[in-house]
Amino acid sequence: RRVLFRSLREESRSGTGGRRARHVRQVLVVAQVGLAFVLLAGAGLVLASFRQLLRVDPGFDVKGVVTAATSVPQSLYPKDADASALMDRTLDAIRSLPGVLAAGATTTIPWGGNHSDSVILAEGYIMKPGESVISPEQVTITHGYFEAMHIMMVAGRPFDERDRAAAPGAIIVDERLAQHFWPGRNPLGRLMYMPQDVNDLLKTDEHKHWITGVGVVRAVHTANVEGNGNPVGAYYMPYAQNVQRGYSLAIKTARGAGSVLGTVRARFAALAPNLALFDVHTMEERGDLALASRRASLTLAMFFGCLALFLSGVGIYGVLAYLVTQRQREIGIRAALGCTAGGVVKLVVTEAMWLLSAGLLLGAAGSVALRSVVAVHLYGVKPLDPLVMSAVIITLAVVGLAACVLPARRATRVDPVTVLREQ
Repeated sequence: RRVLFRSLREESRSGTGGRRARHVRQVLVVAQVGLAFVLLAGAGLVLASFRQLLRVDPGFDVKGVVTAATSVPQSLYPKDADASALMDRTLDAIRSLPGVLAAGATTTIPWGGNHSDSVILAEGYIMKPGESVISPEQVTITHGYFEAMHIMMVAGRPFDERDRAAAPGAIIVDERLAQHFWPGRNPLGRLMYMPQDVNDLLKTDEHKHWITGVGVVRAVHTANVEGNGNPVGAYYMPYAQNVQRGYSLAIKTARGAGSVLGTVRARFAALAPNLALFDVHTMEERGDLALASRRASLTLAMFFGCLALFLSGVGIYGVLAYLVTQRQREIGIRAALGCTAGGVVKLVVTEAMWLLSAGLLLGAAGSVALRSVVAVHLYGVKPLDPLVMSAVIITLAVVGLAACVLPARRATRVDPVTVLREQ
């Protein structure tokens, strides 16, 4: 629909492909730079967040720990005492293997995707107005589990042979739960109970089953690496007093975790030929699986960020190269009137800097507008982290200047005599 006469007249007057076409190219380059800024900033933030996650202390040691799950059906072991006896035989056999430093079992292996929450209350705890009943993570473990996972005791003792089925109820809480119920006080020897009446959770009588706190451990990131699973904490119960049919073994080895796996399978098959071990992973593998989605997001963000960076560099180069081609007559005239090579380079670089500056402003505005969306996917990094933003600006500036090199050199080689004769 263009009017050819008007278009040709515009070409002849400007000598640069027409102001409208030139402005369109400039707008496209600015948009490319702005998009590259946003994508690179996102990639940088995801990378910084991923690095922060790799430095997280989950509350246990992943090195040299192999885990395996099993299930004890009630049809084969109808009594809890039978299942508990099988557990004792299994752990004793595993602990006797060469290269095994410690072994235990748990119903909730960290980063295993299985967890259970249950309401628990402390004797004498007075709920604040408007406060809801908390439901910490409930974990059943055997003695030796904390040693296998290298979960440090803060106070008290771990479970041992004293915590048998007929012994008084014992419980271990983590630091977060202890701080919730007894802030600034010693939680050892405190009584706790699990409500039985949903209509009156605070009801206590002579039939209430009290559990005594015997220890406090560090808080553990069980749900994910970030540790944002259950904010109120967790409590641990001894396996003999709370027999569960499904659990995971945790085995600490002196050598490579995979070196004892075959022996563990053989020993378990000899003790329980009708049962099988499954979900076998080292804790390092579980850590990799827990970070898989983050790693995939990082890969995609880096790919699209680099692609946008490449396209913005090509865009700046293309516009500048076209500018030099269309403004050869002007450059020739400038050179004939005494303009130096530095002046010609300044002409090209100034054009590039205007485009780059406008694109950076547009990208910065886009990053500010999207900060709330980006913040949801970050850990330990602010959505407008100054280091990341500075790195993005420097990277785009370097790419923009690099895109100026060839067009600027080409502009300095324009022969004014030849150009004026052609015109």
